[in-house]
Amino acid sequence: MVRRIAVPVAWLTGSAGILIIGANLLCAGGQCRVPWFDAAVLGLLSDWKSNELDTFFAAITWLGSLWVVVPIAVLMAWKEYWRSSLGACLFVPLSLFLASSLAHITKIMVERPRPELYPASIPLPVDWSFPSAHAMQVTACLLAMVLLHKTGHLFAKALGAVVIVLLVVASRAYLQVHFPTDVIFGIVAAIGCVLAAQKLTFEQRKVS
Repeated sequence: MVRRIAVPVAWLTGSAGILIIGANLLCAGGQCRVPWFDAAVLGLLSDWKSNELDTFFAAITWLGSLWVVVPIAVLMAWKEYWRSSLGACLFVPLSLFLASSLAHITKIMVERPRPELYPASIPLPVDWSFPSAHAMQVTACLLAMVLLHKTGHLFAKALGAVVIVLLVVASRAYLQVHFPTDVIFGIVAAIGCVLAAQKLTFEQRKVS
């Protein structure tokens, strides 16, 4: 019982630790700065701007929104409820919940302002910038879906998930609503959230 709790807590603590490291690098002492990497990437993406790319990325960025990933997670839970265990039913929703919650809690604690180096292609969200909730949410949802059924066209599933995640995180930087470091730290932290959820739910499957 202790191990069942200790391992997921360790993964979740690791995710939080990744975000703490990022926060200390980017907003040390409460003073947020723009590293050369962020400035260079946002500048490059600004040079690539076009009406066609604006339209494409403004649409693709919704794939990381809770308005999209929550219904997907609920659908996966409903499917697993009828054909598998309670643990499998909860895996995708729990992964998404942990990632989204950690992202929004960290935003409030870090208070990194949104990018203002170049004009944004869409209205700036009202919350803080670090980490990217879209990056964490889409990573957690899709990774959990891939891990839930690791049989049958696994490579194609994984490749598709990677492509979607990369497009969503690229959209956040292209649209100038996130720094690249927001999405990078978000992706890494989301992986830990999924592994924590996996330990909880798959251990539950063994017990049940």
